[in-house]
Amino acid sequence: MRLRPAVRLLTTAAVVLTTVVIQPADAKELGTIGHLFPIAEPDLLTFIGQRLQGMKDSGEMDRLQREAEARVKAHAVRPAPVAGLTPAKTDRTFLYDPTFTVRETIRDMRGNVIARAGDKVNPLDKVSYSEKLFFVDGDNPQQMAWLKPQLAGQQNFKVILVKGNVHDSSIALDEPVYFDQYGTLTTKFGFEHTPVRITRAEKMLKVEEVALK
Repeated sequence: MRLRPAVRLLTTAAVVLTTVVIQPADAKELGTIGHLFPIAEPDLLTFIGQRLQGMKDSGEMDRLQREAEARVKAHAVRPAPVAGLTPAKTDRTFLYDPTFTVRETIRDMRGNVIARAGDKVNPLDKVSYSEKLFFVDGDNPQQMAWLKPQLAGQQNFKVILVKGNVHDSSIALDEPVYFDQYGTLTTKFGFEHTPVRITRAEKMLKVEEVALK
């Protein structure tokens, strides 16, 4: 019986493969093909050090530092404005009650109880508070013009910007100026328009939104 050519080819390949597997002693060293290189991983700290040195030598490091300092200074004198505030179009006055509930019992240095957890405390019952607070938009010339006579002859007050340049406003008023960053005080007192004047009214604080005619 004759084997077809394809069958003969498969048979021959199987014989050769079997011979290689069962006779490993006949295997020969064929030598090295191509070049071999050791696997080297660069030291991360060395790489960073070289990169920083390169930036320093090229002057890029100094440039980045100057830009960072400029950004910090710009934010310090002109923080992000308090969102949602607009100039007052009508006068509005309301009272703010500073009373709060004590979360944990408070004691003095000798262990005496000042306030117990759950007590409601009004700070105006404990302290003599007479400071006036003025909230204005420092970029609004009309509000800044209104503020100047408000400060005349006053001793106990604070000017708090909700927008504008702290440095320029301080020079214009010749007074220290603060900024309500993140709208913390605006949210606490609950006003929506400026300028605002806050004064004490017995055990409450009177909040006045002033419409400038």
